[in-house]
Amino acid sequence: MSFGRASLSRRGALTAGGLAAVGLAAACTKESGTIEGSGESAEGEPESAAAITITPADGAADATAATEIAWTVENGEFGEFALADAEGNAVEGAMHPDGTTWVPASPLEWEQTYTATVTATDADGIGAEATSTFTTIASPGDRVGIENYLPGNDTTVGMGAILAFRFDGHEVAEDRRAAVERRLFVASEPAQEGSWHWITGRALEYRPKEYWQPNTQVSVRLGLGGLDLGEGRYGEFDQEAVFQIDAEQRFLEADNDTKQMRAYLDGTIVQTIPISLGADEPIDGNDARSFSGTMTIMSREKESTFVSELYDYETDVKWAMRLTFSGQFIHGAPWAADRLGVANGSHGCVNVSDEMGEWLYEFVRWGDPVTVMNTGVEVPQGDGFTGWSLDWDTFKSGSYLD
Repeated sequence: MSFGRASLSRRGALTAGGLAAVGLAAACTKESGTIEGSGESAEGEPESAAAITITPADGAADATAATEIAWTVENGEFGEFALADAEGNAVEGAMHPDGTTWVPASPLEWEQTYTATVTATDADGIGAEATSTFTTIASPGDRVGIENYLPGNDTTVGMGAILAFRFDGHEVAEDRRAAVERRLFVASEPAQEGSWHWITGRALEYRPKEYWQPNTQVSVRLGLGGLDLGEGRYGEFDQEAVFQIDAEQRFLEADNDTKQMRAYLDGTIVQTIPISLGADEPIDGNDARSFSGTMTIMSREKESTFVSELYDYETDVKWAMRLTFSGQFIHGAPWAADRLGVANGSHGCVNVSDEMGEWLYEFVRWGDPVTVMNTGVEVPQGDGFTGWSLDWDTFKSGSYLD
């Protein structure tokens, strides 16, 4: 992919930062006016009929670090685009997936000057050029970071991997959520349909329509640095990740009715494991039942110490695999040996023997889906990576993009 200077049609297929996105709506981040260029000619040469309009306008001083460049060409055909900083250095970037704007590959610098140049030719092949020099605002004081739950770079993850993050401490104004979503770029090879879903005004998840295909390569850019979030707040920085989906498809299914967990590899049951789930009756007045729904493996720990203020205990465990933020795990529980496959009694976790805990620890990856059934209480959305607990239409309805 070529960056900096683009030779493509106005609705070209280049994508922001090299990333493609799913279902993004057309929008501009700034409405600063326009500048028109009609192709001034040298003495004695014919003038081009092509007219070029660029946004932000020449002289604009209200651009942000997330500014995108838009242009139109009338009576002619677009030729090339380039953006340069005050020293004349090319700024890398590419067309937004929706084809309406050019997006820098990383946030622009605050309180800096940039020049956008667009060329075109008219029907007679006579060239025209227009430029717009604009300045970004000073760095805003109210910058909002994120809690990032993306997979690590160059990692291999399970087929249920969900992309998730939360804004630190602030909800995004509802009228800015489409603009935020438009700056969240996800590309997969092979391409797979997917969507973002707002759980709250702070928390978002992305998943494909179906589980990721084996060996899929995924690239993510959360292009939030400098983005106007509303109410005087701006995104603090961009985040990027590149990872791949494992060649093998793993899936765990725990059934409260049978007190058994089945482990699937590429659609075949490879292990059946006796389990004990959360107690059927309240413990210390608290509902201790395990959540039903489809979650994913969030982390794996050979050894861990569980501390619960709610139930007032501290316990060392082995082979802990997290399912929820609130503290439901699959883990080894030698003290529950008499209950496994027979009765429930945990504080919400899926108890297995240490032997089976070790086997599961070695079997699963981050992002493998885990379905728990028939416990009578559904997992709350956002308590872990829970997008697979929603059907596709419901999940997709949580997007603010058309």
